[in-house]
Amino acid sequence: MAKSLVDLRAAAKNLLDDGVPAAAHQAAKTACEVSFREETRRIFVDVVQARFIAAGQRPSPRPVFRKVHGVAKGTLRIDLALHERYRYGLFAQREFTAWVRFSSDTSPDAPDSSNATIGIGIKLFGVHGETLDSDDPDSGTADLLMQNHDRFFVDTGRDFCAFSDAAVFGDFDAYLAANPETKAVLDEMAKPETSVLAATYWSVLPYACGPEAIVKYRLRPVKAPNGSLAAEGDPHFLRTDVERHLLGGEASFELALQPFSTDDETPVDAATRRWPTPFQAIGALTLAQQDLKATGQAAYGDNLSFNPWRTPDANRPLGSIADARQVSYRSAAYMRRTTNGVPAVEPGRPR
Repeated sequence: MAKSLVDLRAAAKNLLDDGVPAAAHQAAKTACEVSFREETRRIFVDVVQARFIAAGQRPSPRPVFRKVHGVAKGTLRIDLALHERYRYGLFAQREFTAWVRFSSDTSPDAPDSSNATIGIGIKLFGVHGETLDSDDPDSGTADLLMQNHDRFFVDTGRDFCAFSDAAVFGDFDAYLAANPETKAVLDEMAKPETSVLAATYWSVLPYACGPEAIVKYRLRPVKAPNGSLAAEGDPHFLRTDVERHLLGGEASFELALQPFSTDDETPVDAATRRWPTPFQAIGALTLAQQDLKATGQAAYGDNLSFNPWRTPDANRPLGSIADARQVSYRSAAYMRRTTNGVPAVEPGRPR
């Protein structure tokens, strides 16, 4: 997110050039108070994403996490020995086919040395029962989204709306000066990674797990690559590295849950707070040996949409930032797919 701020400002540049930044900022600030969910959607979709499209970017991009490093096929397996307390929704099943998208929250042309946040989107196939996807609850798919840092840069949905408003319309330096914790987290997130297969990923936000439990997710590499396979100076070394690693063999990650304990120790709606409770391994994500440059694979991954609310109710997202994401992700996916002439529906079965 730190590096995408440049993109957010660039997307709103014509508003600033029109000489109305103060009016736009005040309108957005007021709208955040009235409905942070809708105003967050408007900023990211109607302003940022729409400006990318109007500028002629094709295929139409996502508003964030636009630089793709690779799309890979894999398998997610849940341990048979998982405690019954967590055996709900996705975790009541044994195995899923998965398609995984690695990306960075920056411009597709930016060099990987820019230290942008890296995200992983995982689409699971063969999900039993309905999900919270309002467009296609019976698709048989569910999504997991994580990033390579363990906490978010604001606490609540209203905070996130104010942050986005300041980034696009306001005085962002003044905003950071007034919110030092946000600046500290953004600085932490600007960290280098040698390989997307060597990074650890966190859900950051909490999820329900059945009628009683609340958890966060983590993916940690198993036998992480030792160094990059890309040539020194390659501006897109993360893509080159994952392509070469998976062409030579498989890669795997441990999936773990971090349980809620108390409101004070593990708050649900305070996303800058780290939870101190220990993680419990519950399964593994394995990426098969494959050619990421196989014909059609990149296009297939680009056409997939990921939404944290595409999940069974037993695993529903929690907190006000999750509420804001529900509307924004759905709206952004619809705009991107319709602009690109791609059906705005979930794939019935994996490629």
